[in-house]
Amino acid sequence: MKNYKKYIFDLDYTILIPDWSKEDEYFKKHIPLKEQKDFFKQKQAILNKYELEFPKYDLKTLSDFFASYGFHVSEDVINGWMVYNGETIKDKVVEGVTDLFTYLKAHHKEIVILTSWFSKTQIPRLKRAGLFKYIDYVIAGDEAMKPNLESFNLAIGSTDKEDCLMIGDSIESDKAGADNAGIDHYIIDKNHSIKDLLQMVKNTNKE
Repeated sequence: MKNYKKYIFDLDYTILIPDWSKEDEYFKKHIPLKEQKDFFKQKQAILNKYELEFPKYDLKTLSDFFASYGFHVSEDVINGWMVYNGETIKDKVVEGVTDLFTYLKAHHKEIVILTSWFSKTQIPRLKRAGLFKYIDYVIAGDEAMKPNLESFNLAIGSTDKEDCLMIGDSIESDKAGADNAGIDHYIIDKNHSIKDLLQMVKNTNKE
């Protein structure tokens, strides 16, 4: 493994495991009752389609996209949804993440979060999890979404590409985006964990 200078992390299911169970409570109060049953069935599929069609998350564009499926979700409701999720999602920090972040900062490495969701949800979650203090900056979906090249270019910044490593759990967004941007990747799966990555980083520093 190379001695990278910048470590770019996906958020959900890479460093934090979220509990989204309270999300529907918000929508029960803010979208028409007659739409709720179908909305809850289709919401995730609609968001997945949005991410395929647009380069970033935007309140008006997302509101209009929901409307195209017959759902009345205003910009204010979406903004409130982001704030609500930021306050209510309960996260479990993936084993080894705090140790890895502590080690990286002790060795003067940059830590960047690259997430496709809204910053108003993601940053409060990182703060509550005690991870935000380690992070140099966050690139969220309201700037650019993975796997679009722009999102990776924002995360890479002025750092040489050979000095950057993308860490994530998705082949479609994290690996594909890293390959397209010309940087290395480490994919979290049943055979590759954050704890394994920490050990690899430590071994590299010993060489």
